[in-house]
Amino acid sequence: MKKLLIIDDDVNITKVYAGIGTQVGYAVQVINDPLLASAAFLAFTPDVVMIDMIMPEKDGIDVLNEILLSGGPTRIIITSGYGDAMLRLAKGVCEFHGGDRLSVLKKPVRRADLKKLLMGTEAV
Repeated sequence: MKKLLIIDDDVNITKVYAGIGTQVGYAVQVINDPLLASAAFLAFTPDVVMIDMIMPEKDGIDVLNEILLSGGPTRIIITSGYGDAMLRLAKGVCEFHGGDRLSVLKKPVRRADLKKLLMGTEAV
């Protein structure tokens, strides 16, 4: 079974994402505290990681960088409701690490778009 790790400080949003992930056949783990994200990533070894770019105490760019430094073959889905600057920065971080398995979803995330990404029917 594929595994999905969701990292977002908004509990309500993670419930929705987790429900969608479960519907399409993923084992799902949710992290609402970005300070715990790296340890959870290493312990869970997900196939796909969803990361919110704007979180308190540790932003998504820091979390993304730590995950990419681990060198795992994980697919990354970044989300943000705050303009394109953070999304472009995240793409740059992935490119710096040689990552080419990045997808971007702007908030509010459409249920159908997330399902397509998780099912692999939309290009990453």
